[in-house]
Amino acid sequence: MLAFALVVSIAFFEAEPGLEATQQAAAHKAAGDSVDDASRTLRARRAHWAPVLHAQLGLKQDERARRGVFRSAPLIEDDTSAGRAGSVVLQWDFAQLIYAREESSLALAHAHLARLRTDAASQAAKLWTQRRLKRLSLPSGAQRLGAALELISLTAELDALTGGLFHDALAREEAECASLSGEAKP
Repeated sequence: MLAFALVVSIAFFEAEPGLEATQQAAAHKAAGDSVDDASRTLRARRAHWAPVLHAQLGLKQDERARRGVFRSAPLIEDDTSAGRAGSVVLQWDFAQLIYAREESSLALAHAHLARLRTDAASQAAKLWTQRRLKRLSLPSGAQRLGAALELISLTAELDALTGGLFHDALAREEAECASLSGEAKP
């Protein structure tokens, strides 16, 4: 009987996510992938290789009519002028090419995200281990319902931390707990 229970519990645990998958899911849910961090830094560095483009175009039209007397002679002048001026400037900030100001803030953000990932992974490992031990030491009889409720609580925490990785296990444990509470009522 004990060997059968051991085989059933091993088969049960094989259907669930392992410790490594649980930690990865928790880290990903907490702060995304670390590959995205490197991608953000690379984009910030490459963005400064593109020049800043300034373009300007100016049009000027001028019409003047002068009428009067100059040295006792009548003066009539009609001046019309038109002018266009334009410029295009490409500008690089060479200091930004060496070290972009955004890199220091990105480095701090990446360190914070790495800390979040580590904390989430360690919390997930702790819950996963507690859940595994609780599952292996489920008592029989009247105390089984209370232990099953504690197991559901641990599984729900783990499911929330990993973004739904333990949804199926939570549903199974809720169904098992419902059947246990149905047996305890009569």
